[in-house]
Amino acid sequence: MKILVMGAGGVGGYYAGALSRAGHDVTIVARGEHLAAIARDGLRVESVSFGDFTVHPAVTDRPDESHAADLVLFCVKGYDNPAAIELIRPAVGPGASVLTLQNGIGAGDQLEAAFGPGKVLLGATYIDGDKKAPGIVAETGKSPLIVFGERDGSVTERAERVRAAFDGAGVPIELSRNVTRALWEKLVYICGWSGMICVTRAFFPEIFETPEAETMTRMAMEEARAVGQAKGIDLEDDVVEATLDEFRNVGENPVSSMFTDLRKGGRLEIEVLNGAVSRMGWETGVATPVNDFITACLLVPHNRALAEMQR
Repeated sequence: MKILVMGAGGVGGYYAGALSRAGHDVTIVARGEHLAAIARDGLRVESVSFGDFTVHPAVTDRPDESHAADLVLFCVKGYDNPAAIELIRPAVGPGASVLTLQNGIGAGDQLEAAFGPGKVLLGATYIDGDKKAPGIVAETGKSPLIVFGERDGSVTERAERVRAAFDGAGVPIELSRNVTRALWEKLVYICGWSGMICVTRAFFPEIFETPEAETMTRMAMEEARAVGQAKGIDLEDDVVEATLDEFRNVGENPVSSMFTDLRKGGRLEIEVLNGAVSRMGWETGVATPVNDFITACLLVPHNRALAEMQR
């Protein structure tokens, strides 16, 4: 399968590496020192799940018609969506499918508006990964499972081909008949996880050592669940409790990509995470005071980083 990977950080870089190692024709879209390191030395993947390895995929900073792909993995941060969509447009030919593996809600709508609903597959992944250094990505946590599917729940031939490609690469993958629910389950998760890590500057389960912080975590996720249900998403009643149990049993190296960006002084995905819950809460009449608070707090460093970029 000919695959283009837009966004080669901890998520895109890991899956690009796994698919390239399995023999697929992979091209990575990268820039700067990361691009130069991959072109010179290959892509180094450090993985607690599958061991360390190096592959040598093609790499470019500007895909064109010669990079037309069967599958585009769309793995950029949400704030980069508009620019990334225009960058990959020449490579999204008539037979291409675009699989979004991003945090938050709304990327699928943006991609469908750009390329048409018949091009887009929705996906969620819980991989703990990071770009460790130029040319090096690290997967540090639990199984890098992908849950994906068609928005309408159908099982199509193209989705089966994508599933087979990842399965053959040793990546755990589930083709879901209700991928929208999976996306909302992850949103519930990440509103508690990344939102609370960022506002407290602490990790789980340390956050649970303060009862007030544990209560706030629960409220952030309950609000997200309530908004989802108001929008017709059939979330399980115990999704918050199940997620809290996961937080109580995290490993020794918890990761939050938004907290990594916060510490680096970078832009944050707050508007597609807690900010999306806050916005949709207003639209549906569901009160979301905790997510409103988290959003207001994190928009301050996000806007500061944005202003620095524009200078």
